[in-house]
Parts: sequence; structure tokens; C-alpha cells
Amino acid sequence: MEAKVDRPGAFQLGGVNLVSYASFDGDGTPKRLDIRNLIVEFNIYEDLNSPFLSGDITLIDGTNAIQELPITGFERLEFFFRTPGATKGFDFSIKSGHPMFVYALENRQSVNPRSQIYTLKFVSLEAIRDHQTRVSQAFTGGVDQMIIDVCKNYLKTKKDMLIEDTAGNFKLVMPRIKPTAVIEYLRKEATSLHYRNSGFHFYETAMGFNFKSYEGLFCKKDGSPREPKAHYAVKVKNIMKKE
Repeated sequence: MEAKVDRPGAFQLGGVNLVSYASFDGDGTPKRLDIRNLIVEFNIYEDLNSPFLSGDITLIDGTNAIQELPITGFERLEFFFRTPGATKGFDFSIKSGHPMFVYALENRQSVNPRSQIYTLKFVSLEAIRDHQTRVSQAFTGGVDQMIIDVCKNYLKTKKDMLIEDTAGNFKLVMPRIKPTAVIEYLRKEATSLHYRNSGFHFYETAMGFNFKSYEGLFCKKDGSPREPKAHYAVKVKNIMKKE
């Protein structure tokens, strides 16, 4: 029977596996620990002003998972999260999706002599690559093609990308900077090919990476622009002094 939303805030969350680079018996098989029953709070963040997905999990740990794995950073986090009845969700499984990676352990406190509470923060793999990679290259062509080039060759993403067409051709040289710094520069230079506006956002959702103009974000499902509701014009205010 298909699950349905029966209350506000309802969700489906399967096993949450934390995978370490270490192995239990030294045979090279990574340690895998299901922390689903330890979770007391779970957050995933999608932000138009942030290039990557991120999130955090708060755990009450009575199993000493920190030392058992141990948690040292860059552990792989695998899970599937969605709204009941929805066909799509956040697929961070290793088989059909793209796992997240732990980058910080914060707010560690003792609850009692046998348990402790702490928060694990995680991000997309591309966010980690962004900190490890520098771009030193001359780009030629449209901004949209440059964005695709950076995502594929420097962030090395295998996720879907929805990149809006841009107008114009450019020749730009990037002097050994982070991929997101390149994208931020290109974002400010881009103009839409289909809409009469400038201004773009680069962001990640459960569906993949997006590079969309402001009007492209508000367009109809078929891609056509919405009818304007009002028109505004900039005019100089009358500042003449009265006699």
C-alpha cells in the first residue's frame, strides 16, 4: 500500500548508513553503521544562494559510534528521504543516488555517563572537491557552456544539470581560483538568451545542479514567460524648492 501524507511534516526515511574509510577486520571492507535509531533531529538545506546541498543530523549516541568507526571527517552518509506518496525525494544512496559526506562534528555534550549528543554536518561531494580544486584555464564561448565545463571537469559531478541558455560569447582567463569562484564570476556576467533580464542563480536541489535566470525561475512549465503584473520606471524626483 502506497504511503500517504496523513499529517503536516510527515516524511519517509529509510536506513541512514554512516560509512567509514576504516574496516573492522582489516580486509579493506569499509565499516558501515546504521544510525537511523540514534537520530533526534534531521535537516537538509536547499538554498538559491548556495551552490551545494548541505544538512545536519543530531544524534543521541549510546553506542559510542564516534570511536567505533571512528568519525574523523569525510565519512560517507547514505540514505533516502522523501515526502510520503511522492515519487521523488533526496536520494543519497550509493546504488541509485549520490551520497553526502560528513565535514564536521559539533555541539558534543554528555547526556549521562553512558550516552552523548552531537551534531554531524554534511555536504555534497562537489563541495569538498570545490575546496580541493583550483581552476587555471582560458575559457571561450557562452557562459552556459563555461558553467557546464566547470561542473564536469573541475567539480566532476555526475548529477543532472539544468543550465539555461545564455547570450553572447566571451573569452575569459581564470587565475587559479576555486570552481565556485569561477561560477560566481560567470553568474554576474550572464544574460539570458530567452528572457529580457540579467541576473542568474547557481544552486543545487534534489534533482541536481541548476543555473537559472530570475525570470527563468518564475516562467511557466512550458518555459514561456509570465505576463507582467506591473511596470516600473526610474524617474528623477522633483526637488525644486518652493518660492
